[in-house]
Amino acid sequence: ALYQRVLDQLKTFVGTQNDVLLMACSGTGAMEASVSNLTSPGDRVLVLSAGKFGERWVALAKAYGCNADVVTKPYGSTFTLDEVRAALKPDTRVVYMQATETSTGARHDVEGIAKLLRSSGSETLLVVDGITGLGTTTFDIDAWGVDIIIGGSQKAVMIPPGLAYLSVSERAWAAMEHSKNPRYYFDLR
Repeated sequence: ALYQRVLDQLKTFVGTQNDVLLMACSGTGAMEASVSNLTSPGDRVLVLSAGKFGERWVALAKAYGCNADVVTKPYGSTFTLDEVRAALKPDTRVVYMQATETSTGARHDVEGIAKLLRSSGSETLLVVDGITGLGTTTFDIDAWGVDIIIGGSQKAVMIPPGLAYLSVSERAWAAMEHSKNPRYYFDLR
């Protein structure tokens, strides 16, 4: 009963009607789960990297055999929608990005990138590391069409690291059924 109440309250905190999962790991575990559950070796993904945690997305994508296209900006900078649009390919399966880059405090345009993907009719999934952003930034996860957003206990919630949470859209659940990457501990299904 307590666990169910926590999950319901996390939906309110995250601001979504999607399923929200709670994991016994740091935010990096939830980041890894979003790669292993949504991709197969050889899939093309787009990583937007402008800091240490953007670099972590690149490493995770490569660890799971993805072909990572990377838009890199200097630490503290952000991406224009034109840069993102130019980097997207018809076969891009997932876009991985930060909401707020912890290492610099730079805030990225999650809403704009989500609208860019949805307005083009793309099937590309959007995964957002909101570990710093959730609780400090306003998001409209469902209306924007964010497929997975990840939070962590050690940032805005201000409790020790070791708990991660993520919301999962229906589109993301469906994509997991086709992923060929190995999963065990971090199998979200």
